[in-house]
Amino acid sequence: MTFLVVANFKSNLTKAQAESWLEAVKPHPSMVIAPSFPHLDLFTGELENWKTGKHLSAQDVSPFPPGAYTGAVSARELKDLGVTYCIVGHSERRRYFHETHVNIAAKVSQLLSVGIIPILCLEESDIIPQFAALDDSHLTQILYCFEPAVDIGGTTTASPELINSVREKIHNFVPQAPFLYGGSVTADNIASLLSLNLAGVLVASDSLDPSHYLSIVSKASHGED
Repeated sequence: MTFLVVANFKSNLTKAQAESWLEAVKPHPSMVIAPSFPHLDLFTGELENWKTGKHLSAQDVSPFPPGAYTGAVSARELKDLGVTYCIVGHSERRRYFHETHVNIAAKVSQLLSVGIIPILCLEESDIIPQFAALDDSHLTQILYCFEPAVDIGGTTTASPELINSVREKIHNFVPQAPFLYGGSVTADNIASLLSLNLAGVLVASDSLDPSHYLSIVSKASHGED
C-alpha cells in the first residue's frame, strides 16, 4: 500500500484557515487529511483539486447507527461526504471523552459497515483489552497506529525499539497488519521513521503548517523510491 501521511488537524483552524491550507497544498497519493467535522465538505466542495474522497478522513465517528443521537455524526453521514478513512481510539478521545475499548470497537464496526477504513490508535497498554473488544472478523480490515500519549505534541518520537516492539505485539493478533506511528512526527524526524518500514504516520502539530506538511510528504515519498 501507499505510505500514508495522515494530517490530523484536531480542533484547530477556522474555515478561512482551512481553505488557505487547502489552496497551498496540491494533492498527493500519500496524503490523508483529517479536518474537523465542519470542514469535511471543503474537500468535496468548491476546491477542484480535493474532490476525490480518497484523501479524506474524519477524526471521529458515532458508535451508534443513524438515529436519535443528538450531536453524533454517523458513519453513514461520513460516507455520504466521501470520507475514506476515520481515526478512532485517539488517546485524547480516550482521556478527555472517557471512551472505552468497547466504545471504540463499536465505532470500528459502524465504519466497516459502510466501507470506511478505521485508523485505530493504540497505546501499548491498550493492545490486549482493545483486541479483546474487537470483532475477530474486523481485525484484518483495520489500520493500526501506535500513538503513545507521552510523545504527543513534542519533537521527539518514541524509540525505534519501542515502536518495533509494539508492532510485534499487534502482529501477534494480526500478522502483517498495516502499522502506522503517531506522536511528534515532524519534518525533522520523518527520515528516521521511514527506516522502520511503517505503513504511514499520523501528523498533528506539523500538519497545520502547509510547508511543514508538504516537507513530510516529500521526504516520505522519496523514501519509498
